[in-house]
Amino acid sequence: MKIKKLSATFGRLKNAVLEPGEGLTVVAAPNEYGKSTWCALLSAMLYGIDTSERDRAGHLSVKTRYRPWDGGSMVGTMEIEDGGKSITVQRTSRGAAPMKNLVAVYTGTAQFIRLQDPDSLGQQLTGVSRQVFERTAFIYRPEMRVTQTSELEKKIAGLVSAGDENTSYTDADELLRKWQRRLRYNKSGTIPALEQELKDANHAYALIESSSEEIAALRGSMARTEKNIELLEDDLVIHDKLDARAASRKLSEARKSMETAEARVSELTDALTTDGHLLTRADTAAIRDTAAAVMPMKKVARDAEKALWHAEKDLSDASARRSASPLSEIPEPKVAEDVQKGRQLREKALTVREPKVPVWIPALLCVLAVAGLILTTGVLTPMFRQDPWALKLVGLNIWGILVSLAVGAVGLVLFFIKLPHRRNAADELNDLLAKYGVSDIGKLESLRDAYAALVRDEESKRAARDTARAAYESAGTAAQEAEERAIEKISAFIPDVKSGEQVLEALNLTERAIDELTKAQFDAVSARNIYETLAADYDPETAPAVDENEYLPIPMRDREGTAAALERAKAQLTEQTRALDLATGAQRTLGDPSVIEGKAIELTERIAESNRRYSALTLAVEALSEANTKLQTRFSPQVSRRAGEIMSKLTDGRYEKLYFDKGFDAGAKEDSSPETHNVLALSDGTADEIYLSLRLAMCDLLLGGDDPCPIILDDALASFDDRRCRNALNVLLDMSRTRQIILFSCHGREADMLEGAPGVKIIRAELN
Repeated sequence: MKIKKLSATFGRLKNAVLEPGEGLTVVAAPNEYGKSTWCALLSAMLYGIDTSERDRAGHLSVKTRYRPWDGGSMVGTMEIEDGGKSITVQRTSRGAAPMKNLVAVYTGTAQFIRLQDPDSLGQQLTGVSRQVFERTAFIYRPEMRVTQTSELEKKIAGLVSAGDENTSYTDADELLRKWQRRLRYNKSGTIPALEQELKDANHAYALIESSSEEIAALRGSMARTEKNIELLEDDLVIHDKLDARAASRKLSEARKSMETAEARVSELTDALTTDGHLLTRADTAAIRDTAAAVMPMKKVARDAEKALWHAEKDLSDASARRSASPLSEIPEPKVAEDVQKGRQLREKALTVREPKVPVWIPALLCVLAVAGLILTTGVLTPMFRQDPWALKLVGLNIWGILVSLAVGAVGLVLFFIKLPHRRNAADELNDLLAKYGVSDIGKLESLRDAYAALVRDEESKRAARDTARAAYESAGTAAQEAEERAIEKISAFIPDVKSGEQVLEALNLTERAIDELTKAQFDAVSARNIYETLAADYDPETAPAVDENEYLPIPMRDREGTAAALERAKAQLTEQTRALDLATGAQRTLGDPSVIEGKAIELTERIAESNRRYSALTLAVEALSEANTKLQTRFSPQVSRRAGEIMSKLTDGRYEKLYFDKGFDAGAKEDSSPETHNVLALSDGTADEIYLSLRLAMCDLLLGGDDPCPIILDDALASFDDRRCRNALNVLLDMSRTRQIILFSCHGREADMLEGAPGVKIIRAELN
């Protein structure tokens, strides 16, 4: 079988087309191009989509994962060549079932290929089921490891045994265990049923022997129960007498409670009555409304007093801040006059021009003049000694002295030039500023402005103090008038009240008395109701005679317990009577003991026979397991040998032998080491190489034939280094001479390594 063309709308693919070559095809494309989608499409075209798969946490079903991105339906078309014939396969969706409709025709004709099940197309074309195909020819990361299934087990067992692919250890073991379960499975099966029948027969035989003893025991129990009933009935009579005595006492106590409660009501009523008027909650509420206005007014007065205190404190603080200012003792007009004078002095000092000659120039001229005088006078000294050479320079020296004197005079003039007007204005300004303790006229102006702000603040605080004082006096007067009104109102009911505090206290006492009266009235009504109820229930004529001096023993149980025990005793007597009747009837219906004994012997023999069959099945399961264990020790030597040959080519002979158990757990042996390494101890790349070798070996041995199915690889060489990747490509190139191989890769190195190789088709794709 060879794939000639694929086209589909599937996942991210929309009307996409892929045409692989007949040998080895390398599809080099970046991530998100759709390489895995093409692989999933190929599987769906061969075996359909499992619509029963459901989404779960961390996993999307195939029908969800590859739903077309444009919202349309899944559609796929595949043109293949099988057995020298061209076949066109098309899958479309059927309602909510994606890729469920299958049409397969011979290309260029209207001749349909009949299939009983659309999902059996892959089985017919590849010769293996989906499970075997996905574990052999469908190779993709990260699922490089091979897992065992019954279908794959049957295929490989055919290599080990006589080639019968319909035999599976799992199926045979399941059949033997099914027969075992029919005989015995926990508490069910033929053997437990026979054992239960035998148990029932033995039980019936035992019942026949023990029936007489049981009947005698039941009769003894009935006699004891009848005696117990008699005692319980006597206890009920005692309870009646005790209840009558308690009812009489309770009635007397209820009468006393009623009289006490009514006396308390009369006492409280007298205390709350003034001039024939009984104070009520409405009276106290009216007084409390009047008194309630006093407290808010007093609070307003207290708040006004507090506000007055704060206002006086703010005024005191403002006065203190003003007094602390340096200008507090100086009249404000004088300060304004000094500020104006300071401005004038500053302008006067700034208008006089300063000398433009720096100080160092006159100093330098003076130094040069002194040096010239020293030099010239030193030359004239020999003249007085009549030195002939000095006499010749007398004229020059005289001019030098004159020049030096002139230079010194200029220096002194420049040095001692002063500006008396500027010096006098500046001194006067400094004296004025020192008077206020500031360094310049700007700070004096700021000091003046700050003092003016302090004066304004003090005046504002004084006005606020006056307002607060007026509010305090007004609030105090209003509170006093409200308190007097409240006292006047309550005095009509409660005399001797002189202050607002006494008003509230008197109201509280009165309201508590009213509450007590209300409670006493309720208690009196309740006590009378209780007394009348008890009196109505107590009938001296029907009640048992009450003798306070009679001794009555207290029963072990209360009335309810005694009555319940009597009911139970009567029920027990009824049950014992029924049991006696049943036992007597059972004794007659159990049958002949000899017949029951013969049935027990027959059941014992049948149980023994069933146990022998169960033991034989157990031995068969153990023998099959032992045979399977031996099979695992030589599990598919052809597969292991062929996989080892491929692994040796991949690793340049480093690993020459591979071993696999029945669960496909692998081990590898290096050429130079006697030790076999478990696959878990090897690198990820080496592990991928081992399972790639296993899959390719199974493709050769299980999926061979004259027209083998293609091998599909999805990034299967991603973890290989460059050297082993080249070796793997050489192995695939050799295999592509007899079967089609399609390699999808997200890297370009595979395509680069095979560029120009015969029989290789390179497809380089870019992400749209």
